[in-house]
Amino acid sequence: MFPRLSSTVARLVLAVFGLQLLAGVGAFLFLHASLIGAARDERKHDVVLLRDALLEAYYDGGRAALTDQLSMRDEDPDVFIALTPARSVRAAPLLINLLRLPRISASAAPHLVEIRRAGAGETRPGVAVARTLPDGGTLIVGAVISGERRFNLAFTEATGFTIAASVALALVAALVLGLALDRRTRELAETAKALAAGDFAARVPPHPRGDGFDELRNQMNRMAERIDRLVSELRSVSGALAHDLRSPVARLTAALDTALVAHTGPGDRDAARDALTAARTDAEALRAMLETALELARVEGGAVADRRVVTDLALIAEDLVELYEPLAEQSGVRLETATRPVNAPIDRELISRSLANLIDNALKYGGRHIVVTTAPAGAFAEITVRDDGPGIATADRARAIERFTRLDNARTQPGGGLGLAMVDAVARLHGGTLVLGGEDGLVATLRLPRG
Repeated sequence: MFPRLSSTVARLVLAVFGLQLLAGVGAFLFLHASLIGAARDERKHDVVLLRDALLEAYYDGGRAALTDQLSMRDEDPDVFIALTPARSVRAAPLLINLLRLPRISASAAPHLVEIRRAGAGETRPGVAVARTLPDGGTLIVGAVISGERRFNLAFTEATGFTIAASVALALVAALVLGLALDRRTRELAETAKALAAGDFAARVPPHPRGDGFDELRNQMNRMAERIDRLVSELRSVSGALAHDLRSPVARLTAALDTALVAHTGPGDRDAARDALTAARTDAEALRAMLETALELARVEGGAVADRRVVTDLALIAEDLVELYEPLAEQSGVRLETATRPVNAPIDRELISRSLANLIDNALKYGGRHIVVTTAPAGAFAEITVRDDGPGIATADRARAIERFTRLDNARTQPGGGLGLAMVDAVARLHGGTLVLGGEDGLVATLRLPRG
């Protein structure tokens, strides 16, 4: 039982079948014409040779020698000859294998004629050449293409059989092609249907044949993997965001309650002011967290316009270090640079914000010495922030880049766990990576392509 083909595939099958059939018929017609042409060329060659032999006899011995030559020829039913009398002689033409003189003009090369042979009631196709003799007579030499009709009959029978076989083979080939295309397209359609239904683990089965369907399958599977990853991240972000917002919202509510009690009751005005200040601090933290989350979503979603220009990363590093130096001095941290000029096509605003996040993390969680460096590294340009703090354990480095992830040593510090995730997203937007390393402290390297 054959599976039902879609209308598109069915039309494709019919088109392939029709093209194969037309190609087969065209090939047979071309072969027929070629063989007929070859047979006619061979006949023309024989006619030219016979004409030359008869003209040689004429030029050697005159009309009498030509007449003797014609009388001594072996009778060949497929050859016809006509010799008209000289201009000064009134006599009937000499006809050999002809009922009447063919209408043909003198020419150097044979051409097709229709002649009526002796003993035959119908005209036959042939090739003939006429030559005007010096005495005013005309010599016509030709040959009937006698095998052409038999050849046509045989060729018609062979062609009928071959076309029937070709039709059957073409139909089978078209059906096989249609079924193969239908199966491959149905796999794609079923996978797309599963993805639309929410099964983001659905994938198109592999068929490593190296054709266009393989490329379509690979692209569709990559799309499904990205959808699956984005949905998983969305679920993770939703849960993490709800968890991380719960604490500042609870503190904000408690601070507002305290301020409300102090304002409406006999409470201390200073307590109300302190509570409102704490509420404002938590509100600012919530706003910063949400703004960072929105910016991260824009960067990862590709909604940021391409503003990349070739820029010296050393200049950015020196500007940011100069900006953070007062805060570092206030915290008792030595912040310095060790930069080398290195250019890369970057979005200056995003790279500056990423470097600021790395310096801010080093000030919060690092030790007492922070060094910001820039240097070329082969095809990449690197910005590195190195500190002498406790660093991040190797097992936790991949998790530290995830959104809303806060390691144990960061629980006591304000923040939303989005800083490193933001830096990683900016790096990937530029075609680069964020690499975390270091043995004594943390070494955070933003690696960007140089061109």
